[in-house]
Amino acid sequence: MKKNIIIVFVISLIIVSCKNKTAPTTDKDSGLIEITKAQFESEKMEIGTPLMYPFADVVDFTGTIIPAADGQAQISLLLPGVIDKIYSKPGQIVSKGSALFEVSGNGFVDLQKDFAESSAIVSRLKSDYERAKELYGENIATQKDFTFAESNYFAENAKYKSFKIKLESMGLDVSKIEKAEFYSSYTIKSPMGGFISSIHATMGQYIEPQQKIAVIIDDKSFQIKLSVFEKNSNKIKTGQTVVFYLNGNKSTKYKATINAVGKNIMPESKSVECYAAIDNIKSINIVNNQFVEGEVYTAVDSVISVPETAIINSENNAYVLIFEKEVNPIYYFKKILVSTGRKAKNFVELTEPLPSNKLLINGVYNIQVE
Repeated sequence: MKKNIIIVFVISLIIVSCKNKTAPTTDKDSGLIEITKAQFESEKMEIGTPLMYPFADVVDFTGTIIPAADGQAQISLLLPGVIDKIYSKPGQIVSKGSALFEVSGNGFVDLQKDFAESSAIVSRLKSDYERAKELYGENIATQKDFTFAESNYFAENAKYKSFKIKLESMGLDVSKIEKAEFYSSYTIKSPMGGFISSIHATMGQYIEPQQKIAVIIDDKSFQIKLSVFEKNSNKIKTGQTVVFYLNGNKSTKYKATINAVGKNIMPESKSVECYAAIDNIKSINIVNNQFVEGEVYTAVDSVISVPETAIINSENNAYVLIFEKEVNPIYYFKKILVSTGRKAKNFVELTEPLPSNKLLINGVYNIQVE
């Protein structure tokens, strides 16, 4: 009884093995591999041909998201002053002309006073100049008197225009100031649309003109600053396609285009900095200084290739099964050694032509041949 149980168990293993593996036979005379039509269909095998598939030479890179040179603004004061009000906060979206700060100070009041005084003086000196010019033309006044009146008027007028430009740049109505209707404070406005990256001022703080009080960044100007190793830098050209991903998430990739190639090797990293414009930037959620990784497609060419499912790997060699003939109900294949190259998207490059354009392109993974 025990012997019968062992025999049944062995037979069961053989049956299961036959179901799980295609067991082709080899014709000893011809060396061809025989696969029955039933085996072919049950394993969903497929006969196909090599095709021309595009392969790309790529250069890996790491980089960061940064704004363009004209995509960020550093806010500072024209005059020393005190921060009276802060209308913005970090991360806030602002449009061009939005109020950011309210500023006051003695320097601002003095500038208005000097402008009003200069306006009155210019008016008087202009009258003196025009009168001297008229008298000089009639040979009544001397050239010395005319030159004196002219130089005084021109000098004061230059001072007046300088004051006027400063006040107008603050967004003030200078016609009111000329009438001694002074402002107690003025508003710092955003020079561009974007978001507030940082604020470096507090209420009541005294600020010097050289101090930075805020930074605004236009997120529509974001680009990639990428670093390429020195040995690959000569491969990078403007117009090349960049594929990149964020936060190590390779499942979601985005595109960009190289628009500038650096000409300087960074001494620490031995890399060259290049820049790429991001495609469809409005649809991507990116932030300033974000780390990115990706590839630059330096060359794309179409080569003869086959699906990876057509390759049999054995002892560091690669083989394919060339279709020879069909004699119902048997398919005949010949195993040949092939030389492979690059891989891309489940395709393998063949560096040498095949003796036939028909081969088994699917189902070889279940074939055990020597």
